[in-house]
Amino acid sequence: MCLKALCRLACLWLFTSASTALGQLEEDFSDGDLVQNPSWEGDLSYFAVNSAGELQLMAPQAGFSVLAVKVDIPDSALWQIDIRLAFAPSANNLLRIYLMADQPNLLQASGYYLEIGENGNADAIRFFRQTGAARTLLSSGTPGLVAFDPVAIRLQVRRSTAGLWSIAARKPSGGYSAEGSATDAAFSLGAGRYFGFYCLYTETRRDKFFFDNISIRPDIPDTQPPILLSASAGADGEGVLLTFNEELDTLSALEPAHYAVIGQPPVLSAQFAGRSDQVYLQLAHPLSTGSYEVQCQQVADLAGNVSGLQSAFFSFVRMELAQEFDILINEIMADPTPSAGLPEVEWVELHNRSQRIVDLSTLYISDGGTPRQLPAFLLYPDSFAVLTTMAGAGALAPYAPNVLAVSGFPSLNNTGDTLLLLNADDQVLERVSYSSGWHTDQNKREGGWSLERINPNLPCLGRENWTSCPILPGGTPGRQNAAFRNTSDTTPPRLLAVFPLSDREIELSFSEPIERTAISVSGAFGIFPPHPTGAAVVSATQRHIAILTLPLPLDSSVVYQIWATPVLSDCAGNPLHPTDTFFVGIPQVPEPFDIVVNEVLFNPETFGSDFVELYNRSEKIFNLSHFFIANFYDGSAVQRIGLRRLFLPQEYLVFTPNPEDIRTRFARVRAENLFSLALPSLPDNAGNVTVFWAKDGREVVVDSFVYFDTYHNALLNASQREGVSLERIRVEGATNDPANWTSAAQIAGSKGTPTQPNSQRLGRTSTTAKWLQLAKDRLSPDGDGYEDFLDIWLQLPGPGYAATVIVFDGDGTPVRYLLRHQVVGQEAALRWDGDAEDGTIARPGIYLLHGEAFSPQGVVLRERLPFAVVRRF
Repeated sequence: MCLKALCRLACLWLFTSASTALGQLEEDFSDGDLVQNPSWEGDLSYFAVNSAGELQLMAPQAGFSVLAVKVDIPDSALWQIDIRLAFAPSANNLLRIYLMADQPNLLQASGYYLEIGENGNADAIRFFRQTGAARTLLSSGTPGLVAFDPVAIRLQVRRSTAGLWSIAARKPSGGYSAEGSATDAAFSLGAGRYFGFYCLYTETRRDKFFFDNISIRPDIPDTQPPILLSASAGADGEGVLLTFNEELDTLSALEPAHYAVIGQPPVLSAQFAGRSDQVYLQLAHPLSTGSYEVQCQQVADLAGNVSGLQSAFFSFVRMELAQEFDILINEIMADPTPSAGLPEVEWVELHNRSQRIVDLSTLYISDGGTPRQLPAFLLYPDSFAVLTTMAGAGALAPYAPNVLAVSGFPSLNNTGDTLLLLNADDQVLERVSYSSGWHTDQNKREGGWSLERINPNLPCLGRENWTSCPILPGGTPGRQNAAFRNTSDTTPPRLLAVFPLSDREIELSFSEPIERTAISVSGAFGIFPPHPTGAAVVSATQRHIAILTLPLPLDSSVVYQIWATPVLSDCAGNPLHPTDTFFVGIPQVPEPFDIVVNEVLFNPETFGSDFVELYNRSEKIFNLSHFFIANFYDGSAVQRIGLRRLFLPQEYLVFTPNPEDIRTRFARVRAENLFSLALPSLPDNAGNVTVFWAKDGREVVVDSFVYFDTYHNALLNASQREGVSLERIRVEGATNDPANWTSAAQIAGSKGTPTQPNSQRLGRTSTTAKWLQLAKDRLSPDGDGYEDFLDIWLQLPGPGYAATVIVFDGDGTPVRYLLRHQVVGQEAALRWDGDAEDGTIARPGIYLLHGEAFSPQGVVLRERLPFAVVRRF
């Protein structure tokens, strides 16, 4: 204990020993009680201790209230009290502080009080003597000192044995100012006296009076200089807070030359820190992390006692705000059951890979829900912390250092989730979208094993930088990962997708996060036909996404090529792969027949998957987000495509529940045009594929194909049709014309052409200008994809004709009736697969196609066209 404190205790003991009737009052309302220790009297129900630990007036309506406490007041006394009035005082809203009264009924007592409140702007602290109902003004302080809203002061009143009163006040910043003095000994102090408050208030001020830190004690002469008790650095390291054992003289305390921080430049300034026993030193340069010594001298207290040289020691830890990738999500235990040795609780490990010391309470964790603040904890460079639930922290603590319980810790999905680490401004500092598929050991996907980041020095990498924990007990919480390897990243990033957000904004998706500094550099992107590119920024939440803003809108009728250049790089400095080019344009609303159903596999092989191929036969661009595939043949089954992808002119897109199966079974499949979609059920014998667009209450049926298994090549029996897709012959032909569909050619073991032009496609070409036409004058019905059928066109001079079309062999024998006096349109298409009426395959040779057409007016048209059936070996 310091010498000065010992002296004061000795004096106080002597004083109280000599007169046991004399005592002290120390009341800071920390116990929240007004009835005991000490016991207050008066309008108790009108006062309460608020959540800030202050005594607060809480009157129900306008009026006045009195509160008093009995206390023995020594003849030489010191009063101190904090007053706060949340209004500008007036004659109708005023406060009296009774320093001494001879009874608890303060308004009728004899004694002394201070008054705050009068009309006008000259409000001062006034000191009165009261004798019953009579009162006498003894002194008045600085005009206007308490005339403003709010009033917040600390009062200090001294009274000597001879009756000399001195009043001082100070505001939250600054020292004490003298606010009056008087000599009056009309009433003596001593035992059985009262201290208290009288509050006069209107309706709007009935809860605006606040009191705290009341002290009444003997005024023992101060002969000791102030003592420096402690020093502490400010949170930002730009200043040092000094705390003394008593209030200081303003002039000496605020002189910068009286202070020095060893090893630092001279102190810039010294200021009171809200109270006159604390001084804040403003430094010329911020402190670095370390230990320091501060010295002071020639600092005086209010009694004029001047200190000599004093020292205090303090430490400072420079805590900095985390930047992107400073703090990493380094290990994830999403599925702790069944345990491989660790407690069955979910947890996430953080690793500080930076040189900053970070207070984790500045960070938040989220899996897409409300971000949860992390607890206060200093995470030093190259150190770890483990986040878990409030309930799980105790179970995990024996297995890991620095286990922190997070209130509202997100529940981690076993199969996959997206974890975000954010700062207070909702900026994403780290993002990990993990899945159970990231486990490199199949057996560890069932639970009990963590996912570990392999190299934290490659923060931009995704799945390729994660692996299953390789050692028991299934994870390494709170320490370096067992899977750690200081590998290098030499893989260039790729441009994966491009999508228009509007006619002036384009979203670009990359294979990994892109270095922010290069994204807006001139020449980072190119467009053809030439179009100004403007500026680009990396997405605030997903660093592998960039938004390119164009100064001029795109033309809705143009398909543009867009590419990124090697000016861009990933976090490891690898330049972008230079060959990635994509097409982009402004999506339009489709019209019927803009898109057609082009190929369907509705009868796959055992364990195989259905697919539907669509072809954009227009010159328009469409947004697949608003398209649906349905089967309306027997009931209603609808599946939304919902892909955030453009459908470009002359592009083939395939949808299937199992893309991997389609890639395995068919040749030359373009993976970028193959999409996973839970198709409506497509029965083997008959069904419907309807494609429609719907948005904002508007709907357009683009194409609808009703299929039957009989549309397959007639030469294929039921078992041979299994796994063979049905292909459209002409994209401009009618969708539901049976002659416009046939079995896919079986070439090199592939029974369809998903994502490729159809093997059986034909253009509308002709060898004659007659009403009955052949695309070619031969067929080779061997299923090799080359001239497998005879393509026949009817082009009649008017409507209403009925036609008969027959295939004859070289002996004049009918082989196959294609039409039997059937009404046809002005244009019609037929297909002969080379099958005879009895189901056999026509033999090679010369054949004759005979046609007759009859109009309602009796016009008769006849045509005979020779052709050949050939075999190829």
